Amino acid sequence: MKNISKLFQVGAVAIALLASPYSLAKEESTKEKPYDADEGFGAPGESGHQLEEDNKDKYPLIRMPILDQATEDLRAWKSQLYKDTGFQFGIAYTSMMQETIEPDTNTNTAGSGILRFTGKWELVDRGGKNPGAFVFSLDHRHDYGDTAPASLGGEFGYLSQTAMLFNDSKDIIGDVKWTQTLFDGNGGMVIGRYDPNDYHNVLGYASPWTGFSNLDNLINMTIAAPDWSWGVGIGGWLNDSYYALGGVNDANGVSTDDLEFFEEGADELYKYAEFGWSPTRDERYFKNFHVTLWQVDERKVKGEDSDSYGVVFGFNWTWNMEWMIFSQLGFSDADSANDVQLYEQEVNVGFIKYFEDRSDLFGLAINHGKIIEPLYDVGFATNEYTTTIETFYRFQLAETVQITPNFQYIIDPHTNAEDDSAFVASVRFRITL
Repeated sequence: MKNISKLFQVGAVAIALLASPYSLAKEESTKEKPYDADEGFGAPGESGHQLEEDNKDKYPLIRMPILDQATEDLRAWKSQLYKDTGFQFGIAYTSMMQETIEPDTNTNTAGSGILRFTGKWELVDRGGKNPGAFVFSLDHRHDYGDTAPASLGGEFGYLSQTAMLFNDSKDIIGDVKWTQTLFDGNGGMVIGRYDPNDYHNVLGYASPWTGFSNLDNLINMTIAAPDWSWGVGIGGWLNDSYYALGGVNDANGVSTDDLEFFEEGADELYKYAEFGWSPTRDERYFKNFHVTLWQVDERKVKGEDSDSYGVVFGFNWTWNMEWMIFSQLGFSDADSANDVQLYEQEVNVGFIKYFEDRSDLFGLAINHGKIIEPLYDVGFATNEYTTTIETFYRFQLAETVQITPNFQYIIDPHTNAEDDSAFVASVRFRITL
């Protein structure tokens, strides 16, 4: 664990230099909250929502006045820029170091960093009931050595990812989309290049930047959804508690700087529809039941019989803005080795603990998946079922600094019959401007 230990040591030195005396008191903030959170049906990690989250007031356990003061003028300037022009932006650098404790493999350590610039420009009806905005995101993703965390699981036969997003893809154009509120705030639309996972099967705990890291605990892997892809989605509230949404995307979308538009025309599409309930609209991310239906066409690049469909049931419930429980149950008809989803059946359960006096977060999740039968039948997968247990604690070190230790225990990795389990430790460091 040398690399992870070094990162902790650096963090300790920084705390010693910057921190004020230890304090548990929650201070009343005089800072403005410059960015709105009205992003329609987008997920917590969706670009517009993440901008708002990163600009919220934070309440660290340990104050760092030097660092906090250094960002104060920037926050004030960003707030004024938004008021004057409708333009919002954020810069974040997130790094991940992971180490395989067991088993011993050829590569036991991995590291990666992501520099992201996100922008949102409200150009239509700013301050009104039906605002419209252009949203974009740009990434530079790089590893710190020979292996990125997204590939570390492959060293011990794990087909999923122990750290979603943290790869070595270099420059990536992500979101290039228009979001439009409709019907006096009762509906919304997104059109352009976006990740459909940001707009369906959304639960309030899932953000790869600030919560869990394992792909299985962030996205239901029975769904054969593309990555960033061109498409259109629309949703609306049927009354104060029930909503419906749906969308269509290019089934061949990938997370690269390739912006090719529907290479196969309308013959290869990914479609989804969702119906859900929440006690009130404001509680959608904290108290929610929904059912999501999806279908994807056969894709030439994937081969014959790569079309499939499925259903996911999602639920989460929060008490007193302190405890959240969540669960997902997914099924798909995966009947070919050319299908892109990893599981034909998957269940995910867990909880999140929010802390009242500071902006720390604790989480625990358990995921159990049945790998698609064709992969198991042909011998590519040696274990039919895989269980992943993940826990983390996110420390809010300063207004703009987080550090998140994370531990994952994987039972029966997919393709390595020699090892019946794996243990991975990691630490994520995030700073926002």
